[in-house]
Amino acid sequence: MNITITPRATEELRKAVDNFRTEDQTLPEGVRVYVAHQCGCGNANFGMGFDEPGTEDNKIDVGGVTLLVDPASAPLLENAQVDYSDDLMQQGFLINTPKAAGGGGCGCGGHGHGDGHAHGHDHGDHQH
Repeated sequence: MNITITPRATEELRKAVDNFRTEDQTLPEGVRVYVAHQCGCGNANFGMGFDEPGTEDNKIDVGGVTLLVDPASAPLLENAQVDYSDDLMQQGFLINTPKAAGGGGCGCGGHGHGDGHAHGHDHGDHQH
């Protein structure tokens, strides 16, 4: 499985880890990247959050961060790139993936370019 992470996203993930640690919480082993919702048009919305690995998860060490990907999400996340944007229109982690590049216009959030917004919340309740 291949996922890349931009230097900016790596920096922001490290900040998130540092913020999580200052709240006196036990830090999970990785950051889960997953398909939160997939539409019939091929677009998808993605999610991210601190989590522990499941027995069938792919573990990818990228930029000093362990990304966790469940088997159901893996096909759409193959060759994805995790990035970070802080422009006026959107702020947060973005997951750009060629596998979710649908035709757009269906209104399910893929922007027609396979760009999925990753919600940077703790998704410990995510099913693996």
